[in-house]
Amino acid sequence: MTEKTKIVWFSAIAGAVVVAVLLNWVSSEVFSLRHLNPVKRIFVKDVPVKAERVSSKKKIERGLAGRSGLAEGRGMLFVMPDDEIQHFWMKGMEFPIDIIWIEDGRVIGCEKRVSPKDQRTFASPGNASFVLETVSGFCDLYDIQPNDPVKL
Repeated sequence: MTEKTKIVWFSAIAGAVVVAVLLNWVSSEVFSLRHLNPVKRIFVKDVPVKAERVSSKKKIERGLAGRSGLAEGRGMLFVMPDDEIQHFWMKGMEFPIDIIWIEDGRVIGCEKRVSPKDQRTFASPGNASFVLETVSGFCDLYDIQPNDPVKL
């Protein structure tokens, strides 16, 4: 192998590694390449959560259904079309979650450790402009309570 060929191969491999790292960063920090949702870093009581942001009726209805799990520190932020009592269910879910109801930059309630087998419909305790679904146990782990601040 000539010196020029070695340089070409090294450059190609280095370029592929850089592209892979950039795609991983974009997928983690900016945009979910797998689900085509923008990723937003939010803070619940100063606890960071990288949340996929959804606002269309179709994506709100689908939510996290059909996924096998949610990584620690990840979530889905639902930007609700109307500031009203919100209703969520576990249809199509395969793993437990915590549901955090948010209004005016504050937590107004938290449904903890909701099982995927639970067939109830969960209602926010008041009008909620945002709903955050996180890994099960998040609210207990970080002692999330009504009136805790949320930075979107």
